Amino acid sequence: MMAYTPKIKVCGLTNLADARAAASLGADYLGFVFAPSPRRLSIRAAEEFWHDLPPGVPRVGVFKDQKAAEVAAIIERLPLGYLQFHGSESPAICRSFALPVIKALSVTDVRDLRLLELYNEVADFFLLDLPKERAATPVLPRKIGRSAAALARPAFLAGGLDPANVGDFVADLRPFGIDVARGVEKEPGVKDFDKMQKFMARARGSAPSLRRGEGKPEK
Repeated sequence: MMAYTPKIKVCGLTNLADARAAASLGADYLGFVFAPSPRRLSIRAAEEFWHDLPPGVPRVGVFKDQKAAEVAAIIERLPLGYLQFHGSESPAICRSFALPVIKALSVTDVRDLRLLELYNEVADFFLLDLPKERAATPVLPRKIGRSAAALARPAFLAGGLDPANVGDFVADLRPFGIDVARGVEKEPGVKDFDKMQKFMARARGSAPSLRRGEGKPEK
């Protein structure tokens, strides 16, 4: 029986050095945001390093309610492995680009997951963006994590993950995959190698997680 280990997607990448670092640490997917965001990557900036990205690690383009022509233009200029849709894109739009799809959904209640049923035949994966303030909703992540296991497609869980909490989060919920952006940054769009290293190790159980009351991760 194979040991459990979650897939890890490092998102919000904006430069070659961070993408290479994430891949070297074992990221399974590299995420690049082309939608409005503090981590938005322009086509021009991406073209400067795109062909130097680590081979063999799927590149995920993140979009949100953008015109089909804009998505198509990015696909044409920047080869992508997956399209991740965070908005209200219809199933027809999601499937129109002939690339594997990750359908993302911001979740505040388990009942929100019903919205994903429309995408069962379209998405290869789902991504559930949980509330980032865990203290306000301590039970919600566990309920959603358990419900995610019953979805028609494997699901990544995201929202507020960082080196301090990811170990316990993964041990408790055992998700198919996890997604991180802000939790391993120095500033929006710039990753911190030390944080990424700790995150990967704790997510995969090879380093201890921090327990409540033990303080923050060392810098």
